[in-house]
Amino acid sequence: MHLDSYLCVLCVENVEEDIWHLFFDCIFSQACWIFLNVQWDLSLDLQTMILRARQRFNSVIFKEVVIIAMWAIWKYCNNIIFDGQSLSFASWRRIFTENMKAVRATD
Repeated sequence: MHLDSYLCVLCVENVEEDIWHLFFDCIFSQACWIFLNVQWDLSLDLQTMILRARQRFNSVIFKEVVIIAMWAIWKYCNNIIFDGQSLSFASWRRIFTENMKAVRATD
């Protein structure tokens, strides 16, 4: 897909967005993980990083929280790029909360 810019729209670091940056290195996504109390050790390989974060999170819904948080980050990033939304942590949190409620409703 051709875009005018491939710089991350969620942070002010002027970094070209890739998957790793979007979900782990971006200041915005790091704030999302802090909000959710998911602690990533970025010095580890991906598999070990996930296992350690799951142990620290200490809840059976770790997988669901991570998947929904990543979906919400991805969706919110696209809302900014394609729909012209402005940067707002509350908007990301709303996407996360709505999707989490939908998952919990199917339990």
